[in-house]
Amino acid sequence: MIKNPNKYRLLRVFEYMLQTDEEHPLNVTQIQNKLAEDGFCDKLPDRKSILRDLACINDCGYEIEVCENHNCGKYMNGKQKVFEGYQLKMLADAVTSARFLSADDAKKLIDSIMSLGTIADKELLKKVVIRDESLNVATNQEKYKFNHILEAICEGKQISFQYNDKYLTKPEPEDLSNKGRIYYVSPYYLVVRNNNYYLIGCTEKHSDFSHYRVSRMVDVCKTDLKAKDIKDSETYKNLAREGKNIRDYLREHINMWFGDTQRVNLHCRQQTRLDVLGTFGNLLNINDCEGDKEYFATSVQVQAGGGFFNWVAGMGGNVIITGPECVRESYKKYLESQLALYK
Repeated sequence: MIKNPNKYRLLRVFEYMLQTDEEHPLNVTQIQNKLAEDGFCDKLPDRKSILRDLACINDCGYEIEVCENHNCGKYMNGKQKVFEGYQLKMLADAVTSARFLSADDAKKLIDSIMSLGTIADKELLKKVVIRDESLNVATNQEKYKFNHILEAICEGKQISFQYNDKYLTKPEPEDLSNKGRIYYVSPYYLVVRNNNYYLIGCTEKHSDFSHYRVSRMVDVCKTDLKAKDIKDSETYKNLAREGKNIRDYLREHINMWFGDTQRVNLHCRQQTRLDVLGTFGNLLNINDCEGDKEYFATSVQVQAGGGFFNWVAGMGGNVIITGPECVRESYKKYLESQLALYK
């Protein structure tokens, strides 16, 4: 027997109304039937009780509109919606393509996202969200890694793990980095780059930032060891001296490659503007080339190595490195090494 059935009924009516919109209203009879189907009432509540519940919900700031045809019922006007339909679509699409999720976790997340919408939103999402479970390649252990890392960051503790460079399902010790060595790292940031999550932290022996792809970390555990203060990291000190922060650091280290950064000049086709801004930030200084409207010039502070070279090559000749000369020469050697694989 439910205690305080009136309070339970009010909560349930509120949940019903959250699912309504102008095209999917509910009248009193429909609400009564829903309550009966859900088994929350020993006897069918009278119309006045339901109307009082709706008035209470309206008084709490959840504006309830009445259909032109009163017999059709009432609906919430949408001002209280946490997400619009297109926002739910974007969230669901991000989940469907997330390689750092398992298929089970992706399905649960998408179901949760859909539950935030109205009936109309749910019907739309079922039609427009395309799921490909084969893209969710992570194991079900991934969520436990995240929990251990996040807890360690919050509590200021080190984590321990082994590193699976080859990403084998069941790696032998010789398949792991340094023959199964256990890493002890002070974790600072957990960031997503190119659809992969990376941990940024410091090892017990080095004071510069190190990057680790979470999908390759094995047996992640939170330890009782106190983490190093991030302010003692040489990388953090250098950023502070230059008036930079972690956002600048992430922009400069394309694909999370290590190394010192330097200023690199680029000559880019106009069609790449969005890609360039999306990679280096919309505060980038861009200058249209005089006499050639098809190109613009810019310069970026970047780790001029494999990650950056991968990005330039991926632009298909639409981004050209114009300086400094040492970077141009390094890029030529990079391209030659790639071509050598096809001889």
